[in-house]
Amino acid sequence: MASRRMARASVLSAAMAIAGLGMGASGVAAYGAAGQPVAQIEFSANCNNPDSFLCSHVFGVGGIWVWIEVDAGGTGDIAGAECGRGAGATTSIRGEVTWFQQTGKAGARGLVIDPTNQYYIVNWGDGPTAFPVTVGHYDYRPAPGVSIQVQIAP
Repeated sequence: MASRRMARASVLSAAMAIAGLGMGASGVAAYGAAGQPVAQIEFSANCNNPDSFLCSHVFGVGGIWVWIEVDAGGTGDIAGAECGRGAGATTSIRGEVTWFQQTGKAGARGLVIDPTNQYYIVNWGDGPTAFPVTVGHYDYRPAPGVSIQVQIAP
């Protein structure tokens, strides 16, 4: 009987410890409350087909990955890397961005379509880029050897 109580107590203690770990990291803590985050954007594009118009004229052969935090007030942060574009070197991407929200993509490049036609227009090193506002995962493969992925999270 005593060993059964000890076993239950051990299982209960372990379960509480595991639950405590999960409660310690809230969604806001994951990317900071100081900037009043509105959304997180993850964008990746891979072009492995030099005959594709997108690879030869827009992205370049290689890939790019960026994470963008859009904060209240039209500012935000960006971090990522690009490989093989231009001179073929790997380049780190890190810094600040500005953004605004608008209906439609006018004036900004962007290949992924938002079902509500609302976009974050993010100004960064590669110029203004339109990202969907609607939370979700977007997968676009416009040509063989070309893959574009966008993830919008709250």
